[in-house]
Amino acid sequence: MLWLAGAAVAVAVLLSLGTGGEGTASREERRIAEVLQAMAGVGRVEVALFYADGDQTPTGAVVVAQVAEDMEVKLSLIRAVRTLLNLPETAVDVFAMEGER
Repeated sequence: MLWLAGAAVAVAVLLSLGTGGEGTASREERRIAEVLQAMAGVGRVEVALFYADGDQTPTGAVVVAQVAEDMEVKLSLIRAVRTLLNLPETAVDVFAMEGER
């Protein structure tokens, strides 16, 4: 049940970010999504980055991926995002894309 609550929060955040302007975060999110989609077996990817108040660097990330049900792919996505953004493992969440089960 905890994963369901996390998924609901992630979807709500993604929806709230979807109508924003084309700022630096949007460009960074798109670029990270491009890199992740280039990885073998990942499929389509959406990325949302989170920033602490007044902070310039991301403090967390949510990845919604087409093939996130595959544990090997999920762990690879987490490792890639951690490397790209210098984040701890606990700051990166990966969820399956809707309709992809």
